[in-house]
Amino acid sequence: MIFVDFCTCHSGPSAPEGLILDTDATHDMLVDEPSAQVTMLLRVEPGNSDNSYLIHKLEGRDGIVGAQMPRGGPPLSQEMISDVRAWIDANALDN
Repeated sequence: MIFVDFCTCHSGPSAPEGLILDTDATHDMLVDEPSAQVTMLLRVEPGNSDNSYLIHKLEGRDGIVGAQMPRGGPPLSQEMISDVRAWIDANALDN
């Protein structure tokens, strides 16, 4: 999965913003949860990738707080971002 392979900072008790992306709780920490950085956006808004802060961070859009993710590494490929977008647009199911 993209999060486990590329979002290595978001693991364990010291994960930024308390957002752990390598456990069974990852879905619950992302979907329908307000972003800690831009509270008017959800981390993942099911069915709406354009309005999901996760996509803003992955694409490095204007208005994000901090750096484009994954921090310290190369950005995800457009294909990987498209896969995350497709998952969000398909209602971000826990599967």
